[in-house]
Amino acid sequence: MILAMLLLVAGGAQAQMARKVFLSAAGSRDFLIYRPANFPARAEDRSLVVMLHGCAQNADDFARGTRMNAAADTHGFLVIYPEQTAAANATKCWNWFVPEQSTRDHGEVALLAALIDSVAFAEGVPEKHVSLVGLSAGASMAANLAIAYPERYAALGLHSGIPALAARDLMSAFAATKNGFGEGAALGAAAWTAMGHYARPIPVFAVQGADDKVVSPTNLTITVAQWTAINGHASNRKVPVESQLFPGIGHGWSGGAAEGSFTAPGGPDATGLIVNFLVQTGAIIH
Repeated sequence: MILAMLLLVAGGAQAQMARKVFLSAAGSRDFLIYRPANFPARAEDRSLVVMLHGCAQNADDFARGTRMNAAADTHGFLVIYPEQTAAANATKCWNWFVPEQSTRDHGEVALLAALIDSVAFAEGVPEKHVSLVGLSAGASMAANLAIAYPERYAALGLHSGIPALAARDLMSAFAATKNGFGEGAALGAAAWTAMGHYARPIPVFAVQGADDKVVSPTNLTITVAQWTAINGHASNRKVPVESQLFPGIGHGWSGGAAEGSFTAPGGPDATGLIVNFLVQTGAIIH
């Protein structure tokens, strides 16, 4: 089932947003796909950014709020927005805190990995140019997805998320969200072990509002320490872990559009900062 909408015409090419349904043995999910008018003709020049929304959001809402499509127009990358269902989680959160949903070849991470792989294959995007970006529960799931399938993703952009492997059930998820949980270096060691023989460093850019009352900013500090420990295993190059804490910003996408939920329109441009990082690390070809 495909519902496509032509959005603009530039130089004879058409940018296109389409809603699709992905079906697999692991289940099904709707997703939006945005292909900019300047999407490269050569497969080796193509990049894909995967956007995972937060709780109580959907794909359309997240696309509006983050303005990631506008960044795609500038840089020429493909964007997809997988959508969680109320049947899978009553508040439409990705189930990042459930081991059966966030372990390689199981549950939602397996479903998301298969969805992303199918789009990347169909669109001719190399694995080394597929990036994961998320907000809140979406950022938490992006981190777990990268730990489950580290060989498949080029870089991470995490906004107001929980460190990977920081929760094992709903109770520990609430505790981690409110107060932060665990020590970053220990969580990094656990994540490296969980990656198994696929283990490798991944560039990470993490951001959060300093006045976030939903996800404790302590999680930003722990996330940075976790990925610094993971990326410390790089033998021949420094793999960056960068972060920014935004003063005066609460729980919302900093610099996002007022038309979307959970946005902080007056804040620094998180979309621009994340995309610039992905370009600088080579995850996005520009």
